[in-house]
Amino acid sequence: MWRDGSTRVATRRRRTGSVPVGSAGLSASPGGHRADRSGACPARRALTGRGARVRTLVKAPLVRPGDTIGVITPAWCGPALFPHRLARGVSFLEGAGFPVALAPHATGRNGDLAGTPAERAADIHALFADPAIRAICTTIGGDHSCHLLPLLDWALIRAHPKVFLGYSDITVLNVAMYARAGLVTFNGPGLMTDLAEFPAPFPYTLDHLRRAVTTAAPIGAIRPAPAWTEEFLDWGTRADLARPRVRRPSPGWTWLKGGRASGPLLGGCLESLQHLRGTPYWPDLAGALLFLETGEARSTPAWVDAVLQDYENMGVFADLGGLLIGRPVGYTAAQRVALRAVVLERTRRYAFPIVSDMDFGHTVPQVTLPLGCRAVLDSATHTFAITEAAVVARA
Repeated sequence: MWRDGSTRVATRRRRTGSVPVGSAGLSASPGGHRADRSGACPARRALTGRGARVRTLVKAPLVRPGDTIGVITPAWCGPALFPHRLARGVSFLEGAGFPVALAPHATGRNGDLAGTPAERAADIHALFADPAIRAICTTIGGDHSCHLLPLLDWALIRAHPKVFLGYSDITVLNVAMYARAGLVTFNGPGLMTDLAEFPAPFPYTLDHLRRAVTTAAPIGAIRPAPAWTEEFLDWGTRADLARPRVRRPSPGWTWLKGGRASGPLLGGCLESLQHLRGTPYWPDLAGALLFLETGEARSTPAWVDAVLQDYENMGVFADLGGLLIGRPVGYTAAQRVALRAVVLERTRRYAFPIVSDMDFGHTVPQVTLPLGCRAVLDSATHTFAITEAAVVARA
């Protein structure tokens, strides 16, 4: 299931029947930005590509049936526009044995967004502070999770670690929670997207989600999905409920550059990561296995080329352990070839291994990737494995 187009190198977006969760009397409160032990302000470090250093990771307790899952909408008001998708996702979770609690503004609407920045941040605080909530699932992405960053209470989040799950624009929160609170977060399925799939979520997606959040053991080897889809069935006309999406056989993943590397997984949607550059929420990527994918806006290979040049200018590639590229959505065959060429050109000065066309992010189905947990890439054995548990045991 792997294709090897590599040159061997020496190792060196948008995006009921449930019990609403209370606000717990919490309001959005800003987190302070302090210099780290090197004396460097995190914002200054981010400008040079060396972001906030996480001293000690915190991991959420594992999730098991019977646990209540909180649901939030940090950006786009998708649940207000397409309530049938929210209902399908909620129904799936409840059918799997997980009661659902909707945050106060999960179905809200304020223009294109689910609420004001303060309201959406307060929803996050309420779910983290509520001891009855064991995990937090985002409904969908968008483009405005960045509104929440100056309002979030990082000490509160760190003091109450919980599984926090989403992708696309949720990248902003996943990475910021890792960088500022040290929390292992999860780049994985959304409630209205993957978990509301008709007639049921993809088994590949569910298997990797369970492996990530329901057992306190390393996730282990990840294999390519046997099939995938990017077919669009209009939610507005409810064509998404008429039939399953057409799947096509997967040719597997492609090694662009060989080698072996291990390090913490960090990354997400490339467009969303743009919101974090030059801010205190940009993470330290030294030694990391950086995973990147493009969103449904279908950013062109030329746009990716420019952003990757920015990354080189920031010094990101100088200390990177390895690079994982997700399968792009909506690309032609020629654009896929062009994207691989862009990645190789922008990283030609560096020896780290690179794999492309991987199953994470906007592609369907998708792997759940825990930010901050160690993983291994090895082209000699065609291995990608997550070698560290993403959650901790509980009584």
